[in-house]
Amino acid sequence: MILQEELKKMNRDFKILLKKIQEYDTIIIYRHKSPDFDALGSQYGLKMWIQDNFKDKKVYAVGDLHPTLFESLYPLPDNLTESDYNKKHLAIVCDVSNRKRIACDNLRYAAEVIKLDHHNPPLIEEDYGDYRIVYADRPAASEIIALFALSRPKKYKIMKMCASYLYSGIVGDTGRFQYQDTDGATLRVAASLLDLGADKDFVYSKMYETDTRRLAILSYCLNNYQITDKGVCYFIFKDEDLKKLNMTVDEGNLYINTFRSLKDVKAVLSVTYDEVHSDYRVSLRSQNLVLYTAAKAFGGGGHDYAAGCHLKTLDDLPKLLEAVGSLK
Repeated sequence: MILQEELKKMNRDFKILLKKIQEYDTIIIYRHKSPDFDALGSQYGLKMWIQDNFKDKKVYAVGDLHPTLFESLYPLPDNLTESDYNKKHLAIVCDVSNRKRIACDNLRYAAEVIKLDHHNPPLIEEDYGDYRIVYADRPAASEIIALFALSRPKKYKIMKMCASYLYSGIVGDTGRFQYQDTDGATLRVAASLLDLGADKDFVYSKMYETDTRRLAILSYCLNNYQITDKGVCYFIFKDEDLKKLNMTVDEGNLYINTFRSLKDVKAVLSVTYDEVHSDYRVSLRSQNLVLYTAAKAFGGGGHDYAAGCHLKTLDDLPKLLEAVGSLK
């Protein structure tokens, strides 16, 4: 439920967002590294909304690649040069709490930066943006952008692809409307997007499409998960496992939610070797246990029930498992 005071704040924030979009001829939209459905849904949903309503503006979506999400559901990112970034432009960053998580970070070139996010606040020194439009109680950045688009005057349109991208982001970050922070407002926004033409059949067919390689990853998870005596389920992908399964670090948490509803399990961790950083990327999920504090204690962050962090070595894993297991 969105409270009246929050609605007033949203209205002020959305007026600023529209004003800034109107002011700039060039807009570059960012999102986080190793993108998920909400990162891409919010980024491309906003890009389409601006392009559909301001035909004369140049709008770019930048970022790193993902092994499965591009060209099937989302377009490839724009490949910009330094001269492109040097042109006066507005930067909008979607679905990123702290600056170190921004993919292809070239914010230093931007005339102004707008942060548009739904994560718990980061450390003060890790925050960014001239304007911060942040609502941590909303389950998806795509929902915030959809609320912005739906609340604009009627002359501004929400076209089919824009609605589809935003719908995909909401579906992705709510686990098909199953997670705790899904409320009536979320369902009403999703329904409005469907009424405006969001193609749910296309979205679902691409979001949940699989192949034998990914089934092999699922098989590995089912055969290698462990559960601590405090009810913390986890599975580990070492470097040799990634090579054997022909998978990337981005796919380490592909099936983490398969274990989220396991009886007597209060949290699930996927632990995946990250060759780029020579450490282990950890994703944490739970049905009703607030994980954010544990992730933050290990240099990470995220949401209450879905968070992440990095471990330098697997020697640090027992400490993290103990910290999560001790949560009430």
